[in-house]
Amino acid sequence: ESLVPTKKIDNFDVVPPYFAFHPLKCLGPTATMEERLTFLTFLRHFVVTSMLSGEKEAHDRGLYVFQLAKANRVALLSDVKDPVCDGDNMNLEEKIGLGTGFMSLHRTKAKAENAVKEALEHGEMAEALTWEEATQLEPRIKNLPISPLYAAHRPNDNTANCATYVRELIRQCEDMGVKYMRDDGSKIANVERLPSSSSSDSASKRRFRVVKADGTTNDYDAVVLAAGIRTPLLARRLGIGSYCPTYPLRGFSLTLYTDAKTEDETKSLEAEGKSTNLLNRPISIDAMYCSSVGPNMARIAGFGELVGYGDKVKDVPSVGPRVMARYTRALFPDANIPDDQAIQCFRPLSPDDLPLVGEIESVPGLFLHTGHGTLGWSMAIATGQCLAQAVRDRVNNLTAESTFVLQDGSVMDRAVLSPNRFVGSVFGTMSGGHIGEDETAHTHTTTTTMAEAASPK
Repeated sequence: ESLVPTKKIDNFDVVPPYFAFHPLKCLGPTATMEERLTFLTFLRHFVVTSMLSGEKEAHDRGLYVFQLAKANRVALLSDVKDPVCDGDNMNLEEKIGLGTGFMSLHRTKAKAENAVKEALEHGEMAEALTWEEATQLEPRIKNLPISPLYAAHRPNDNTANCATYVRELIRQCEDMGVKYMRDDGSKIANVERLPSSSSSDSASKRRFRVVKADGTTNDYDAVVLAAGIRTPLLARRLGIGSYCPTYPLRGFSLTLYTDAKTEDETKSLEAEGKSTNLLNRPISIDAMYCSSVGPNMARIAGFGELVGYGDKVKDVPSVGPRVMARYTRALFPDANIPDDQAIQCFRPLSPDDLPLVGEIESVPGLFLHTGHGTLGWSMAIATGQCLAQAVRDRVNNLTAESTFVLQDGSVMDRAVLSPNRFVGSVFGTMSGGHIGEDETAHTHTTTTTMAEAASPK
């Protein structure tokens, strides 16, 4: 429905459509055979998850997502409390614009109460707010021409600038000797499995060959596939397509800028212990999420559309950008926002809403880290730590543990996140970036991770 513009999308009294499906782009002539197979693999498992599993399974998956998000928050806060990043006298907390608290807005009181109930059931602090309390926390929501609205507040949530955090993480990794290959020739053309060898020579134990765009190759003991929406395509080339049933979910992101706060305004807010970000609290409304990690910048994101792979769908229309521009102009009347300012972005969607983290049981040394969907920034630090534990066990020839230990002290069964959970399901199986090189791993093991280049997507 979100692919077809109608007069309804300009009416705040109507909830805009969130989801869209374009079967011709997923299965039609513009899609390659590999892309069609990745969609069919995703669809098979999605049907099993959404239609054949029960409420208990869905509730349990929700618990796992909350558990990962809570551990993710502990890990993030632990990182940002380091006093200085790189000698510029500005700590990471200041750099990433760390904010606290999140407010969701709902068109009915029942939905707001349910949001509070769900958060409390998962061990999160939450409270229902009166409209007066909500507007005191974030005055801009008074600009929304929707009435009535009901607010649910989660005071312990955090927001931060993901790109700034990742750049700092990369800098720290490079200081430890990790090598990042960023030139055009380092783009990945293919990944191949090497024949097994019984030789004791270290070089002969390499299991994988990475072929780069310039034709050069590197052989590795272990490989992590973390190439975002391209991960299932690489997985198919390695013969493990059944283990990676993820698929691109298109959404949109709109970034706006306003006049910066004056130095006096910033100092006054700091003195009162308030956020210096453009928004006092990130908010959600009608399945769109608006956050701010700077004094004159905010970003709104939303929509979920199955329309194929990113390089094939520029001609697929959507009401998303127009709707987001309308809501943004309401919230920020001082910002000039055209209808087409939002950019499309693609997230690797897992059929059961849980990421895929761990080693492929049939291919030792091959790991997946993907499938976070719209919650990458909410879970990826925690799942990255889980991945590190799995890789550690392999490269040090340790017996794999049955659980991951998260930074908040909780544990999670590795089977919950394992990509092996998708093999042998109800419907059986279908056969079927850039590169970072860490040369400091234990036992002289070389590990490589393929990931999409950082971009506005």
